[in-house]
Amino acid sequence: MRNVVLVDPYSAGSALAPAFAERGVPAVAVLTTPEPTASFASTWHQENFVETFVLDDVDKLARRLRELDPLCVLPGTETGVEAAEHLSELVLPGQSNVLELSAARRDKWLMGVALADAGVPHLRQLSSSDPGEVAEWLRANDLSDSAIVVKPQNSAGADDVFVTRPGEDWRPLFDRILGSVNRLELPNTQVLVQELAEGVEYEVDTYSVDGAHGLVSVWRYAKQRQGNRLGVYLSTTVVPPGDEVIAPLFAYVRRVLDAVGLRNGPAHVEVMLTPSGPRLIEVGARLAGSDQQDVTRLAVGDSQVDRTVRHWVDRKHAVSGYELLRHVRSVYLSAPSTGVLRNAERLARLDELLPTFHSAVIAHREGSTVSRTVDLWTSLGHVVLASDDAAAIEADEQLIRKIESELSVEPSSSTA
Repeated sequence: MRNVVLVDPYSAGSALAPAFAERGVPAVAVLTTPEPTASFASTWHQENFVETFVLDDVDKLARRLRELDPLCVLPGTETGVEAAEHLSELVLPGQSNVLELSAARRDKWLMGVALADAGVPHLRQLSSSDPGEVAEWLRANDLSDSAIVVKPQNSAGADDVFVTRPGEDWRPLFDRILGSVNRLELPNTQVLVQELAEGVEYEVDTYSVDGAHGLVSVWRYAKQRQGNRLGVYLSTTVVPPGDEVIAPLFAYVRRVLDAVGLRNGPAHVEVMLTPSGPRLIEVGARLAGSDQQDVTRLAVGDSQVDRTVRHWVDRKHAVSGYELLRHVRSVYLSAPSTGVLRNAERLARLDELLPTFHSAVIAHREGSTVSRTVDLWTSLGHVVLASDDAAAIEADEQLIRKIESELSVEPSSSTA
């Protein structure tokens, strides 16, 4: 029996093995590290796999995988992208993406380089470990008195993404990132410095087959800055397919996908719609993470997981547009400071309080020790709202914000 090979099947990728199993296709796991990173450990389900390998000798593993005659080799999450593409080329040549551009689908600096090489509009940026080089680059690009972003090149979830305003010193933030270990447990050997893109940010989730790109769903982000932190999520809202923003966004995203060599599989693309037009924030050659597959299915009746199975099992119906079944919004909750969470009893009753309530992922309750929310990783959790009535969702988000405003965090003995 043929199988699928899943590399680092964590986060949203943990849904792939069960989805293939429903179609009678077993799954084999390949881990790029002996154990999942701490951020993904809770989503590793070894029981879903008939065999598990740890990536060590690539050529030896490729020979073993060829013996298993897999349908495909796929990444489960960001950390598995390059390994999956390399293994796929060794096991099933020509079936994945353009191998020479694999790093450009993972490294945020190289994404911008690929766009520049293809003539696709992009943000001005520099990758450096030298603050002197950064200062000179800012002067040469007339950005010394402009807002800029400094961030890791290979992380996720708005991890250590900072913004500095004109006149603010970016060097302490640069020094904080350089040499540190990010949320994916990778060392930050370089720092990415970019001009600040301002506008409305969108998540564009796609699926591609042999270079033809289909639109799975589009989501509008609402974010806020807290001090110098950029990327505190407020909400994500599905955008109806008839919205006027869809055509220019998708036209741009198709150019991005071609530029970074993505030909087969899902992509998660974050784009800022600026006054000058769309500009790429980043692209991931993998499934949209967290519970995005579930909420997409709720909104449009389809998901990247579903299309992945159709692509490799049915060999059809993976590239298309989408239809809106219902309005859906994920509303994120933030902690104002670090300490012990209080006044949180209503978080346990959201299903009773919100008419459009669908589900909630909230790890913290009354008495929990929480960290100040500065990115997606430190969010208190989120609530999924769904309804045929967009106004009802708006009203429920306002109630969530009222409950959030009543939360208090007491300094604990360890934080006082």
